[in-house]
Amino acid sequence: MVAVQEQPSCDFTLIIDGSETVITEGVFKSRDGIAKITSPGNLQVSRFRSIHVRGNNTGSVSFDRCTSICVEGVREISITRCEQAQIEQSGNILINSCKELKVNGAGNLRVTRCKFTHLVSCGNVMINRCKILTVDWTGSVCVTRCKTAQLSRCGGVRIDRCRSADVFSCSNISVLRGKVNYVSEMQGEQVVMGVKVNYASELPEQQVAMGEKVNNASELPEQQFEMGVKVVE
Repeated sequence: MVAVQEQPSCDFTLIIDGSETVITEGVFKSRDGIAKITSPGNLQVSRFRSIHVRGNNTGSVSFDRCTSICVEGVREISITRCEQAQIEQSGNILINSCKELKVNGAGNLRVTRCKFTHLVSCGNVMINRCKILTVDWTGSVCVTRCKTAQLSRCGGVRIDRCRSADVFSCSNISVLRGKVNYVSEMQGEQVVMGVKVNYASELPEQQVAMGEKVNNASELPEQQFEMGVKVVE
Protein backbone atom coordinates (compact mmCIF):
# COMPACT_ATOMS: atom_id res chain seq x y z
CA MET A 1 0.00 0.00 0.00
CA VAL A 2 1.33 3.42 -0.97
CA ALA A 3 0.62 6.27 1.37
CA VAL A 4 -0.61 9.38 -0.39
CA GLN A 5 0.29 12.60 1.34
CA GLU A 6 -2.66 14.90 1.62
CA GLN A 7 -2.06 18.28 0.03
CA PRO A 8 -2.91 21.30 2.17
CA SER A 9 -5.99 23.17 1.05
CA CYS A 10 -5.67 26.68 -0.34
CA ASP A 11 -8.90 28.11 0.95
CA PHE A 12 -9.17 31.84 1.46
CA THR A 13 -11.60 33.45 3.86
CA LEU A 14 -12.91 36.85 2.80
CA ILE A 15 -14.34 39.10 5.50
CA ILE A 16 -16.38 41.96 4.05
CA ASP A 17 -18.61 44.17 6.19
CA GLY A 18 -18.44 41.63 9.01
CA SER A 19 -19.57 38.63 6.94
CA GLU A 20 -17.25 35.73 6.07
CA THR A 21 -17.05 33.96 2.73
CA VAL A 22 -14.77 31.03 1.91
CA ILE A 23 -13.51 30.97 -1.67
CA THR A 24 -11.61 28.09 -3.26
CA GLU A 25 -12.43 28.67 -6.92
CA GLY A 26 -14.38 30.93 -9.21
CA VAL A 27 -15.24 34.59 -8.75
CA PHE A 28 -16.69 36.53 -5.83
CA LYS A 29 -18.30 39.86 -6.70
CA SER A 30 -19.33 42.60 -4.33
CA ARG A 31 -20.68 46.11 -4.74
CA ASP A 32 -17.19 47.36 -3.91
CA GLY A 33 -14.91 45.06 -5.86
CA ILE A 34 -14.11 41.63 -7.14
CA ALA A 35 -12.09 38.66 -5.87
CA LYS A 36 -11.28 35.69 -8.08
CA ILE A 37 -9.16 32.57 -8.09
CA THR A 38 -6.87 32.85 -11.12
CA SER A 39 -5.25 29.46 -10.52
CA PRO A 40 -5.22 26.93 -7.66
CA GLY A 41 -3.96 28.75 -4.58
CA ASN A 42 -3.79 32.17 -6.23
CA LEU A 43 -6.29 34.89 -5.33
CA GLN A 44 -6.65 38.24 -7.07
CA VAL A 45 -8.45 41.08 -5.25
CA SER A 46 -9.23 44.48 -6.76
CA ARG A 47 -11.07 47.72 -5.97
CA PHE A 48 -12.40 46.92 -2.50
CA ARG A 49 -12.92 49.74 -0.03
CA SER A 50 -12.34 47.39 2.90
CA ILE A 51 -11.50 43.69 2.89
CA HIS A 52 -9.89 41.17 5.23
CA VAL A 53 -8.28 38.08 3.68
CA ARG A 54 -7.29 35.15 5.87
CA GLY A 55 -5.32 32.18 4.53
CA ASN A 56 -3.93 28.98 6.02
CA ASN A 57 -0.25 29.80 5.47
CA THR A 58 -0.43 28.71 1.83
CA GLY A 59 -1.26 30.34 -1.49
CA SER A 60 -0.69 33.85 -2.76
CA VAL A 61 -2.84 36.97 -2.90
CA SER A 62 -2.49 40.08 -5.07
CA PHE A 63 -4.29 43.33 -4.30
CA ASP A 64 -4.87 46.17 -6.76
CA ARG A 65 -6.43 49.58 -6.08
CA CYS A 66 -7.97 48.79 -2.71
CA THR A 67 -8.59 51.35 0.02
CA SER A 68 -8.10 49.34 3.21
CA ILE A 69 -6.90 45.74 3.38
CA CYS A 70 -5.97 43.31 6.14
CA VAL A 71 -4.16 40.04 5.45
CA GLU A 72 -3.03 37.18 7.65
CA GLY A 73 -1.63 33.71 7.08
CA VAL A 74 -0.76 34.01 3.38
CA ARG A 75 2.47 32.67 1.87
CA GLU A 76 2.99 35.43 -0.74
CA ILE A 77 1.42 38.89 -0.95
CA SER A 78 1.55 41.52 -3.68
CA ILE A 79 -0.01 44.97 -3.20
CA THR A 80 -0.34 47.72 -5.81
CA ARG A 81 -1.89 51.15 -5.28
CA CYS A 82 -3.59 50.62 -1.94
CA GLU A 83 -4.07 53.26 0.75
CA GLN A 84 -3.89 51.23 3.96
CA ALA A 85 -2.54 47.72 4.45
CA GLN A 86 -2.14 45.65 7.60
CA ILE A 87 -0.38 42.28 7.32
CA GLU A 88 0.21 39.69 10.03
CA GLN A 89 2.02 36.34 10.13
CA SER A 90 2.56 35.95 6.38
CA GLY A 91 5.34 35.10 3.95
CA ASN A 92 7.13 37.23 1.36
CA ILE A 93 5.60 40.62 0.57
CA LEU A 94 5.91 42.99 -2.41
CA ILE A 95 4.46 46.51 -2.09
CA ASN A 96 4.18 49.06 -4.89
CA SER A 97 2.59 52.36 -3.86
CA CYS A 98 0.87 52.37 -0.47
CA LYS A 99 0.10 55.28 1.86
CA GLU A 100 0.22 53.40 5.15
CA LEU A 101 1.67 49.94 5.75
CA LYS A 102 1.85 47.91 8.97
CA VAL A 103 3.46 44.46 9.03
CA ASN A 104 3.81 42.19 12.05
CA GLY A 105 5.53 38.91 11.23
CA ALA A 106 6.55 38.25 7.62
CA GLY A 107 9.27 36.88 5.38
CA ASN A 108 11.32 39.00 3.00
CA LEU A 109 9.72 42.33 2.17
CA ARG A 110 10.19 44.88 -0.60
CA VAL A 111 8.43 48.25 -0.48
CA THR A 112 8.38 50.97 -3.14
CA ARG A 113 6.66 54.32 -2.55
CA CYS A 114 5.01 54.19 0.84
CA LYS A 115 4.48 57.25 3.04
CA PHE A 116 4.22 55.56 6.44
CA THR A 117 5.74 52.12 7.01
CA HIS A 118 5.91 50.15 10.27
CA LEU A 119 7.59 46.73 10.20
CA VAL A 120 8.07 44.24 13.04
CA SER A 121 9.58 40.73 12.94
CA CYS A 122 10.31 40.43 9.22
CA GLY A 123 13.04 38.86 7.11
CA ASN A 124 15.26 40.95 4.85
CA VAL A 125 13.77 44.35 4.03
CA MET A 126 14.24 46.71 1.06
CA ILE A 127 12.62 50.16 1.24
CA ASN A 128 12.60 52.70 -1.60
CA ARG A 129 10.97 56.13 -1.26
CA CYS A 130 9.39 56.27 2.16
CA LYS A 131 8.48 59.32 4.23
CA ILE A 132 8.41 57.83 7.73
CA LEU A 133 9.81 54.35 8.41
CA THR A 134 10.06 52.28 11.59
CA VAL A 135 11.64 48.82 11.57
CA ASP A 136 12.16 46.48 14.51
CA TRP A 137 13.60 42.98 14.76
CA THR A 138 14.30 42.15 11.11
CA GLY A 139 17.07 40.77 8.95
CA SER A 140 19.18 43.04 6.77
CA VAL A 141 17.66 46.40 5.86
CA CYS A 142 18.29 48.52 2.76
CA VAL A 143 16.77 52.02 2.79
CA THR A 144 16.84 54.37 -0.21
CA ARG A 145 15.32 57.86 -0.35
CA CYS A 146 13.68 58.07 3.04
CA LYS A 147 12.93 61.22 5.01
CA THR A 148 12.84 59.79 8.53
CA ALA A 149 13.76 56.26 9.61
CA GLN A 150 14.05 54.44 12.92
CA LEU A 151 15.71 51.01 12.81
CA SER A 152 16.22 48.74 15.79
CA ARG A 153 17.51 45.18 16.32
CA CYS A 154 18.25 44.56 12.63
CA GLY A 155 20.96 42.76 10.73
CA GLY A 156 23.18 44.67 8.31
CA VAL A 157 21.91 48.17 7.48
CA ARG A 158 22.48 50.07 4.23
CA ILE A 159 21.24 53.67 3.95
CA ASP A 160 21.26 55.91 0.88
CA ARG A 161 19.71 59.38 0.71
CA CYS A 162 18.07 59.54 4.10
CA ARG A 163 17.65 62.90 5.85
CA SER A 164 17.54 61.51 9.35
CA ALA A 165 17.84 57.94 10.61
CA ASP A 166 18.08 56.51 14.12
CA VAL A 167 19.68 53.07 14.35
CA PHE A 168 19.62 50.99 17.55
CA SER A 169 21.44 47.72 18.22
CA CYS A 170 21.97 46.73 14.58
CA SER A 171 24.86 44.99 12.87
CA ASN A 172 27.20 46.54 10.27
CA ILE A 173 26.07 49.92 8.90
CA SER A 174 26.76 51.24 5.41
CA VAL A 175 25.94 54.90 4.77
CA LEU A 176 26.14 56.26 1.23
CA ARG A 177 24.35 59.57 1.72
CA GLY A 178 22.52 60.92 4.73
CA LYS A 179 22.71 61.39 8.47
CA VAL A 180 22.47 58.51 10.94
CA ASN A 181 22.33 58.55 14.73
CA TYR A 182 23.60 55.20 15.96
CA VAL A 183 23.05 53.71 19.42
CA SER A 184 24.49 50.38 20.53
CA GLU A 185 24.30 48.77 23.97
CA MET A 186 22.94 51.96 25.59
CA GLN A 187 25.74 54.06 24.10
CA GLY A 188 25.34 56.92 21.63
CA GLU A 189 27.17 57.53 18.39
CA GLN A 190 26.57 59.62 15.32
CA VAL A 191 27.18 58.90 11.65
CA VAL A 192 27.27 61.79 9.19
CA MET A 193 28.29 61.61 5.54
CA GLY A 194 31.80 62.97 5.18
CA VAL A 195 32.27 63.34 8.96
CA LYS A 196 34.13 60.97 11.26
CA VAL A 197 32.14 58.61 13.46
CA ASN A 198 32.77 58.38 17.20
CA TYR A 199 31.91 55.07 18.79
CA ALA A 200 31.38 55.09 22.54
CA SER A 201 30.72 51.35 22.68
CA GLU A 202 33.38 48.96 23.93
CA LEU A 203 32.54 46.45 21.21
CA PRO A 204 35.42 46.53 18.69
CA GLU A 205 33.64 44.69 15.89
CA GLN A 206 31.13 47.29 14.74
CA GLN A 207 31.97 49.24 11.63
CA VAL A 208 30.57 51.85 9.28
CA ALA A 209 31.69 51.21 5.73
CA MET A 210 31.52 52.89 2.30
CA GLY A 211 33.92 55.81 2.69
CA GLU A 212 33.30 56.65 6.35
CA LYS A 213 36.08 57.06 8.90
CA VAL A 214 35.37 55.20 12.14
CA ASN A 215 36.87 56.01 15.53
CA ASN A 216 36.11 53.15 17.89
CA ALA A 217 36.66 53.91 21.58
CA SER A 218 37.96 50.46 22.45
CA GLU A 219 41.02 49.66 24.51
CA LEU A 220 42.50 47.47 21.76
CA PRO A 221 45.44 49.27 20.10
CA GLU A 222 45.40 47.49 16.72
CA GLN A 223 44.35 49.25 13.52
CA GLN A 224 42.26 47.55 10.87
CA PHE A 225 41.63 48.38 7.24
CA GLU A 226 38.58 47.04 5.44
CA MET A 227 37.05 48.22 2.12
CA GLY A 228 39.13 51.39 2.14
CA VAL A 229 37.88 52.38 5.60
CA LYS A 230 40.31 53.20 8.35
CA VAL A 231 39.15 51.92 11.74
CA VAL A 232 40.95 53.49 14.68
CA GLU A 233 40.25 51.56 17.85
